Amino acid sequence: MKLVVIGAGAAGTAAAWFLARGGAKVTLVHDRAGATALYSGALDLTPWTEHAPPLVLDPDLSAFAAALTGWALGPKPCRIATRSGALRPAAGRAAALLDLEPLAGRRIAVADVDRDEWDARLVAQALSASPWAARTGTRFEAVRVRALRGGHERRIALYDFAQLHDAAERADDFAEQLRKTTNGHDAWLVGPWLGTEPSSIERIRAAVKLPLGEINSPPGGPAGARFELARDRLLAAQKVEILNARVSALHTGPNQVRVELVEKPALEADAAVLAIGGVVAGGLRLSGGVGSRATVELCFSASLPLSLDGHTFDAPSTLHGVDFQAHGLRTLERIGVATDGARVHGERALFAAGDVVAARPRTVLEAVRSGIAAARAALGSRLLTPAQ
Repeated sequence: MKLVVIGAGAAGTAAAWFLARGGAKVTLVHDRAGATALYSGALDLTPWTEHAPPLVLDPDLSAFAAALTGWALGPKPCRIATRSGALRPAAGRAAALLDLEPLAGRRIAVADVDRDEWDARLVAQALSASPWAARTGTRFEAVRVRALRGGHERRIALYDFAQLHDAAERADDFAEQLRKTTNGHDAWLVGPWLGTEPSSIERIRAAVKLPLGEINSPPGGPAGARFELARDRLLAAQKVEILNARVSALHTGPNQVRVELVEKPALEADAAVLAIGGVVAGGLRLSGGVGSRATVELCFSASLPLSLDGHTFDAPSTLHGVDFQAHGLRTLERIGVATDGARVHGERALFAAGDVVAARPRTVLEAVRSGIAAARAALGSRLLTPAQ
């Protein structure tokens, strides 16, 4: 069975992984960074709240997280520090982030490094004043750390600064700086600087000999880059063909899908999974200007039904567009491709997952869950037992 997955974020990666394990020949097509490349490192199934119910881990979702590496999921929520000074719960986290839940009531050192985007004293003050820290008696203290080797390192991109610590000598030096400035603290909280490879992060942690982790990443920071590196390793191990190309059109028939590409030969497959993301990732785009005549359409030519609040509409032919004044700007989080479960409404060989699907939570774990569900539906009656 030959299948095409369009999109390489969390949803597309999970779909391709599951399809390959099910015995399908998989080609994954993508051409740009999506929403997962912009994520913070927090893993949620539903939009987070302080008193969210415990995460019920689906076995396939857990297996994907383990295969991907770099993600930490468990039956209990974790607690991560945000760049805005909040301490918020999450169902899971990128493994580089510090889980503060088991450190309640302890003294946490916040690395005071001369980075232009980082104010350790302000971060420590805000975190200490958060409701969770006040309730648990957890203290955050800025501690001066020498970590730069030249003035230019104050302002280079976060990814570039993190990547410096992939070099063993640089990682060891950073760990030594942290170790020698510890003064009775129980853990270290640092910026998103701990390398881009899992081995770099674990090397620094082992040398410091204290719980150590990052605050969450900003959009486009190291968390997203680490996901992409882990994704490429995972899909290579599963022998998924990765094609860097832009889709120009999608045509569907009763039992076949044709994917037309820009400046490359078209692909034909038994079925396809559409995981192109929503408005943030560029899978859906505004067209027709702004105001009352603005509408939403797919980023390539395809006759697929879009849905908003349960009502299907043909966006390109909508006369007046989407009335954002009536529906609110959060319309952009609810609008998407209409599906019957995982299958695109009215289609037999096309399935959708992730942020492109209407009325689904725009979260990382929901993207993974829906990617696996779309892959399972695409395999259909030909589903094989995934190889262990």
